[in-house]
Amino acid sequence: MLPDVIRATVGAALGDLGGLFDQRGVVFNATLKFDDVALPGGTTLLRPGAHDAIVRFAPVGTGSVPRTVCIKVPGAYGPGRDQDFLFATSGDGAPLHHAVLSSASATGLYSSLWLYLAGVRPVAFGARVAAAEPKRGDTVDFLLGGVLSRFGRIGTLTLGERAAGNDVEFSAGHGGGGLRALPPALLYRG
Repeated sequence: MLPDVIRATVGAALGDLGGLFDQRGVVFNATLKFDDVALPGGTTLLRPGAHDAIVRFAPVGTGSVPRTVCIKVPGAYGPGRDQDFLFATSGDGAPLHHAVLSSASATGLYSSLWLYLAGVRPVAFGARVAAAEPKRGDTVDFLLGGVLSRFGRIGTLTLGERAAGNDVEFSAGHGGGGLRALPPALLYRG
């Protein structure tokens, strides 16, 4: 278990060379709703309101392994211009939000591992999953943290029907509207 965590953390620091985000999983249609809280300025997506989303939880099954949650907001910036977020099981606050941890189920905290720019503000994004096996109707907290600070909730992801198919592609390079992943997170693909 420990070598997997070390390998995944080093791979993430180098741009996901180990394929952490390539895992197959369960895909849902969802709604991502941002709360009316202090959101970073300078972005078109991070505003109070709701957006259609697709979310994948991977891998399926038990066993203490690194896990991922990938979120896509299709057409966030126009046709074919998506916003993707790729998260892995991690800790809260620096340096733990940079480390990949193992989990025996989907339950737990997930982090973007490295930073994004939201306008001109460097931030880390995350998710908190309460269900061991997510299903329709479940909610996931969507989180924001500073470079050194702990995560706080800025919205929710409500799971809808399971999506037909498992072949959704995610890339942290999909961004825009003043919101973009920085290296090495910019290189994450799944």
